[in-house]
Formats: sequence, C-alpha cells, structure tokens
Amino acid sequence: PLHHDLHHHRCPRLDSGRVSVSPLDFTGSDAVFYIPPPPFHSGDVDLVEFATNAANNVKDAIEKAGSVRRLLVFSALGAENDHGIGILKINNISDKIFKTAAPEVAIIKPGYFAENWTAAFETAKAEPPVLYSPLTPLMLTVSQVSLIDIRETCARILLDLAAPLPRRTHAFELYGPRHYSTEDVRDAVQEITGKKVGIVAIEVDELAGFYAQEGIPAGLVLEMVEFTTAALPGGIMDGRFGGDKDTVWGKVELVDALRKVYKA
Repeated sequence: PLHHDLHHHRCPRLDSGRVSVSPLDFTGSDAVFYIPPPPFHSGDVDLVEFATNAANNVKDAIEKAGSVRRLLVFSALGAENDHGIGILKINNISDKIFKTAAPEVAIIKPGYFAENWTAAFETAKAEPPVLYSPLTPLMLTVSQVSLIDIRETCARILLDLAAPLPRRTHAFELYGPRHYSTEDVRDAVQEITGKKVGIVAIEVDELAGFYAQEGIPAGLVLEMVEFTTAALPGGIMDGRFGGDKDTVWGKVELVDALRKVYKA
C-alpha cells in the first residue's frame, strides 16, 4: 500500500486541518505529496482564499526545509482552466503556486475515480434496482481511473527519485485503460451483483437538488454543479479526454475496480 511505502521513505503525510492553518516542518524530507485539502467541512469558506493559504503554507515549508527534491501535486483533469470548473479551482490555484516550489515538481491529473460509483451497490438493493448518474447523456464517455492505478503511479513518482522527471515541472494526465460511460457503469454493476439495474439520469437542471440531497454544504452545491457540467456536452472539458504523449494509461478496468470494493 502507498501509506506503507511512504512510511519507509522520507515523505511526510499531513492531515488537511494542519495544512491551511499551522506551520509545517519538512526538514529532512526528500519528497512531499500534496493533496489539496477539501473544504467540505463548511460551505461558508471562500474557496480561493482557502486553497491559496493551504498551498502557500506548504510551499513556504518546502522552501524552508531545503531538503525536498521532489514535490508531487495531486490535481485533476481540467484544472488548467481558471474558470468553468467549479470546485476544481482549488487545483488550479495549487498547481500554479507549486509550479516551481521544488527542484522537481510532478502534477498528476487523474480522471474521475472509478470507485466513486460504489454507492450504486446500495441503490442496486432497492426495488427496482437502480443507479443514479449525473453524467448525461448516458452514452457519454469520460476518463475514469481506479484508485489502484492512482496509488501505484503516485508511489512510483514519490519513491523512485533516481529516475528524473521529463522536465522540471511535469504535468500529466492519468486515465484508466479506456474511457467509460454511465451505461458501462451499469453493465459493471449488473455483472458484479447479478441483478438487472436501471439508470436514473440526473439532468443538468436537477444537479443542484441532487447534490444538496447528497449532503454537499449549501455554499458548495453550485461549485459541484459547475464541476459536473464542465465535462458534459458544451462544458469547458467537453471533448478534452484525448490525452497526449505524456498521458499515463492505467491497467485496471472499471468493473475490476468496483469488484474490489463490492460488499454483497
């Protein structure tokens, strides 16, 4: 596991509360892994201020330590845009702040997490069995990648410091072995559960109510709506899942990722 590997390597892991408010000490660390802390504990926080303070606090600690050789920044597809991406503006801000914060900076931009569909196993227990999807139209394919591929890619970058990055600041996208649609997700859930599962499509005008019902803080609901619509037809990320020479393609199929987290 990634946390076990990092325990035996000089790479600190921090809780999100400390990142934004407390002084940090990376003395003796040769690699740092930064995951922007999510602001979901409150809907009242200003996202720009929150993300800026958290990233600058870590950047200052890296510079003060003087020992950090490589920084890995966890970002997201579409974070290169400064508008139209909703809550991903957190990633846009941190990517810019960390661009030259260490001798080597890797910025990993994974697709949607395949395991985010785990809730479908609960709704598949209903009568009739269903899954809810905010990705419409249902045949729309987008990049979806397993946490297994994410973990292995991050561990390799953090632990293999002897292998130099292609450039000082190396941003790259991480995809699954192929792109998937909601219909592919439905097929995977059916294969795993042995049930015939229907799809309830959450249309764009229903997204705000859907996320509010899911427990997203009121102040962040519209951020989540914009994040979702960014990848839908007409959104700023529409058609942007083609990859390039730096793109890393994972190995774990969506059905296998979901099978690993399924509890009958």
